[in-house]
Amino acid sequence: MGMKSTLRVAAAAVLAGSAASVVLPDWIRRDRRFPFVAIVAFRPQFAVSALAAAALLARGSRTRPAAAAVGAVAVAGLGAVAARAIRLPMPEAAPDDLSILTFNVLNGRADTGELATLIARETPHFVVLPEAGADFRDKLMPLVETLGYRSWVSTAPGVKDGQGVTLLASSGAGDVQVRSGTGMRLRHLEAGGGILGRRSLFAIHTAAPVDPRRTAQWLRDLALVDQWCHGPVAPIVVGDFNATLDHSAFRAALGGCRSAAIGTGKGLVGTYPSSAAPWAGIQIDHVLVPTGTVTTGFEVVDVEGTDHRGVLARVRVPR
Repeated sequence: MGMKSTLRVAAAAVLAGSAASVVLPDWIRRDRRFPFVAIVAFRPQFAVSALAAAALLARGSRTRPAAAAVGAVAVAGLGAVAARAIRLPMPEAAPDDLSILTFNVLNGRADTGELATLIARETPHFVVLPEAGADFRDKLMPLVETLGYRSWVSTAPGVKDGQGVTLLASSGAGDVQVRSGTGMRLRHLEAGGGILGRRSLFAIHTAAPVDPRRTAQWLRDLALVDQWCHGPVAPIVVGDFNATLDHSAFRAALGGCRSAAIGTGKGLVGTYPSSAAPWAGIQIDHVLVPTGTVTTGFEVVDVEGTDHRGVLARVRVPR
């Protein structure tokens, strides 16, 4: 092999390594460290960009080795996300299916009137609202109480909305019992009884992995989800996870749970940021359900005043 060929191979290896650090950091568990934890969330977009870069490199004979190497990384990245874009046959929704809506309301800034209209139209059994404390709950409830909803807040009155999670339950949810819990950076809610039967529903908001310290807290928060989902009775876990299925820590935490988005063809529709087109964002808001659950409906929905989109899922949970 001549010097030029050697240099081309070396350059191809460097480019492929650089592409892999962006597209496939979870393959070497680097995605649990900052900043890779943030980068891997955008794997679908980076994989498409890597594929486009490979196509450009393939135009020149001297850069074709690099094109092949970068293209292989891109294909691996696209392969890792492809299943989330596949829509499988779904059964028709039935009246006794469980319906759940989650919406991060951005420090209580979401439009309560528009949110109440959405709730009135869809009548979900449960509504999980991260970044909604007592103040936001008190503004929303007069608009939905006549629909038969009850509400609980994870934090005390006077605590900022951004620190809380609010849970609404419809009259159709039955005699639900709710308590506030600790273990995450932000308090969560745990519901049981009524339509949930022996299962628990956790309403949560994990830390955001935006720096090394908060990445460590995010991993601790996901460890609690791991504990729940690996328990003897798989729960329903709903809210803002600040994680996509491209995060290995999130996937490891699933245990006996799965995303309700799987099989709907909408697993790559972005819920954050709402200012970006749905294809350009990331899906960090989730409804996790026990494996064996059948999804009969799944939508990503908008409300003004918040930087998130919401998730509305209809599911048939095993008894």
